[in-house]
Order: sequence, then C-alpha cells, then structure tokens
Amino acid sequence: MSMSKPSDSAATLLLGTGLGCFLITGFGLLQGRMHLDSLSIGWFFPVTGVVLLLLSRALRSGNGPLSRTFPDESDEMLSERVRVEIETTVKDASVGSAWAVLEAAVLESELNEEE
Repeated sequence: MSMSKPSDSAATLLLGTGLGCFLITGFGLLQGRMHLDSLSIGWFFPVTGVVLLLLSRALRSGNGPLSRTFPDESDEMLSERVRVEIETTVKDASVGSAWAVLEAAVLESELNEEE
C-alpha cells in the first residue's frame, strides 16, 4: 500500500477548507448575517477561501510558498531522503564524538603537564 504524497494531501486539505469557507459565506448571505454592500468581519471567509484555493493550486503545480514544507515526492524519493538525512546525522554525531575524545585527551595531557 503506497502512501499519498504530502503535497497531494495538503493540497486536498487546502481545497476542502477553501470550499468550506465559501460555503460559510453562502450561508451567511442566505441568512442575512453578511451583506455584500458593507465591509464586515464576514468578508474574512471568502478572502480566506480564495487564499486557500490559490495555495492549493500552487501546491498541486509543485511551486508556491508551501512546496518546501509539503514536498511532491514518491515513496522511493522519501525513503532515500530520510536515509541520507539519517546517514548525515550519524556522521555528524561520530565527528562530534571524535572531537570530544580529542579534546578530552588534550585536556588530560595539559593537566598531566601541570602536575
């Protein structure tokens, strides 16, 4: 079973939330809680809906402000990226521990010289 791409999941979520904002706007207009001729807090929902729809479209095309946060990569690409990150982390940790051992040896030799 393959997982969906993070970009596809995020784009779908943004699309659904954007459409939900338009649904809220429609209900507000039908019930008379929002009016087209006056600027009120109710305009937050259609503006947010437009922004979310634009973000969803940009994310589906592979660019935009959220493309780095939600990458468009397959399972193989994801596993390779995670493997490289783990190898880098392990390498950095071993280099850090080597420096710690070297520093401890230098401090120990300095203490022995003082005595």
